[in-house]
Amino acid sequence: MPAITTAEFTRGLLLIAVAVALTYANAVHNRFHFDDEHSLVENPHIRQWSEAPHFFTDPQLFSRNVGSEMYRPLVLLSYAFTYRFFAYQAPAYHLFNIAIHLFMALAVYQLYRRLGLQNAAALCGGLLFAVHPLAGEPVNYVSSRSESLAALFYIVAIWSYAGERDWAPWVAWACYLLALLGKSSAITLPAALLAYELLWDPDRRLRWRRLLPFWGLACVYIWFSRRLVQEAVVTAPVREWSEQLSTQAKALAYYAKLLFFPRPLSVEHQFFTADSWLDAAVIAALALLATLAYFIWRGRKFHREIFWLLWIGIALLPTLLVPLNVLVNERRLYLPLVAVIGASLYLLDAGLWRKGRSMIPIVLILLLAALAQQRNGVWQEEKSLWQDARDKAPLMVRPHVRLGAIYRSEGDWSASANAYAQALAIDPDHAPAHNNMGNLLRDQGASAAAEAAYRRALSLLPSYPDALLNLATLCSDQGRFAEALPLYQQAMAFGGQRLEVYNNLGTTYLKMAKYQQAEAVLRRALALRVERPGVYFNLGGALEGQGKLPAAVAAYRRAIAIDSTYARAYYNLALLNEASSNEDEAVAAYRDFLRHWRGAPLFQREAEKRLQVLLARRGVH
Repeated sequence: MPAITTAEFTRGLLLIAVAVALTYANAVHNRFHFDDEHSLVENPHIRQWSEAPHFFTDPQLFSRNVGSEMYRPLVLLSYAFTYRFFAYQAPAYHLFNIAIHLFMALAVYQLYRRLGLQNAAALCGGLLFAVHPLAGEPVNYVSSRSESLAALFYIVAIWSYAGERDWAPWVAWACYLLALLGKSSAITLPAALLAYELLWDPDRRLRWRRLLPFWGLACVYIWFSRRLVQEAVVTAPVREWSEQLSTQAKALAYYAKLLFFPRPLSVEHQFFTADSWLDAAVIAALALLATLAYFIWRGRKFHREIFWLLWIGIALLPTLLVPLNVLVNERRLYLPLVAVIGASLYLLDAGLWRKGRSMIPIVLILLLAALAQQRNGVWQEEKSLWQDARDKAPLMVRPHVRLGAIYRSEGDWSASANAYAQALAIDPDHAPAHNNMGNLLRDQGASAAAEAAYRRALSLLPSYPDALLNLATLCSDQGRFAEALPLYQQAMAFGGQRLEVYNNLGTTYLKMAKYQQAEAVLRRALALRVERPGVYFNLGGALEGQGKLPAAVAAYRRAIAIDSTYARAYYNLALLNEASSNEDEAVAAYRDFLRHWRGAPLFQREAEKRLQVLLARRGVH
């Protein structure tokens, strides 16, 4: 490692810290996004610190959804820690992600120095990585913490391994373990270390004993997660092998373009599976790879530059070999970006800092930082994120489906219907689009059409928990309880621990006057430790139906404590207090109800009449 003074080292660290802080200051108040819902916001396991030891043994705890299990205990531990102190305050989670990225940029700076770059070049590399817009997804998207967390320990492991101290390999091995606990894609580290052994100092004898512990840990990890690996690769792959390899060959060329020209950036890239190996894009990508391999062979004396190029392929290897639902995304380039910057610096180091050229890296850093800041604004909320994705990838289904749900939540039924129609025009067999169209039709009072949409979704995906829940709720609303109950049970079996399933089932039992069953189900909802006023309101109804009036009052009060504008709880509370001759409290509750009620006038008139009777009884006009 080239020697530098303490002042130079400190100045480098401060520059990187300032660059990260300025670049991502406008990302702190961004919202949670898509997968954050099932793995974080609606995941009951992270809300109980006592569950933490089980994060290391049960992959299902990663999500509330059955079938979405992943082995990422370190990520869950970070969620649980943040939740313990900040609950679901999104800025706390974004600050955590920014802090990981800061430490990653500092580690990258130190890695470049350890691998021989002069301090100015290494610092330039650290700053380029810190502000590069391709790092925006792991920073802005909380669920992408797995990528940055695993990459951080991956980099520190290589940095440690390259050291000459006796303890260095063991520190690297410990970091490798932590990287694997962050994300399984870190499994490639032994291959990167082997490339380092073979290429960094080819005159040195291969140190097998230094490498063996890493390969041993990789084997243990694969054996431990063999069920998940077998399911993803053998028993239930998303696509067959030929299609996967041809598609990912095409993806390599696409990634190369993004790494050197990061536009357009989107949460959903317009990228499709390859039709065959004769697909023009696949042939072009293979030709590019063959050309690159030829130049590597001809320029094999540049063994250190070749190491960086091999690292890019090694880092991408898991997503090339394992079929995944999303064909390409930007967070997969987080670790390869380190190698791209490293290779570029090694190739340009000799002439980059000559007189007259020193402004080039400064201008590039400022340009990339501006692009990253602009991208942070897109991630501010779900609507802006998916509108951006739709504009950049109009032929992809997911942006239209996401926007349809957002427009529906805003009450813009016309825009929502148009979004779903576009999604179904692209893919008529897209189950979520049919399910979400059913929700919109139900809002519009078209119950028969909504039911047909739900059943169409289930014909395409029989284990779809959202469609099962929605169809069950529709049947319940129509009094078809015999049909609704088994649908709720299926939604529980396929959907995992979802508060909506328990709450809606509890509501169905209330309609059936089965108050004990309603109470039992609603208490299961409360065990998820999600504070929703509607659950406490329904629990109050179940308790009231059993004659447990003090407990019912307490449940209604809890609903009001969570949401002081929850008018229905005030109304039921007023009725109970009136029946118990607690007239002062009944009057106050009726007044609160009238202040907050925005529903049917019938209830307003009834409350006004009851309030007037109470006031007249007390001689107040």
